[in-house]
Amino acid sequence: MSISECGTPVRGSGKDLTVWKLEWTYTDGSGAVSLDTAQSDRSQAVPTPVADGGTGIVSVTFPKSLRAWMLHGSIEPATEATQANIRHAVPVDISATAGTMKLYTYAITTDPAETDPESGSRGRLTLLLERP
Repeated sequence: MSISECGTPVRGSGKDLTVWKLEWTYTDGSGAVSLDTAQSDRSQAVPTPVADGGTGIVSVTFPKSLRAWMLHGSIEPATEATQANIRHAVPVDISATAGTMKLYTYAITTDPAETDPESGSRGRLTLLLERP
């Protein structure tokens, strides 16, 4: 069953699927995040969908599902797109049944490492959730 008032319900492989969208702002350059509630899908089952998970990591919580796929993940820098401010978003440890994942943000350099985006950068994540 698709999630009420969240995302866009679709069908695939005979199951209900929901497109789950989240958008947030990095608030202080240390990885703290603030959910943009006007741009994000919400569910009472998930009171805190994004949180600082450590240096260069965003912890994501979504409704528990049978399967989950990341359709899109990106970080938009707050200032002009200089190489020092650009980050690549990589999904790690996706668990559909737990409704959790981590989004690692890597600096785009010759020696990439997890780094927090600059304050004011915007994170965007779109997941496809297969529901029971």
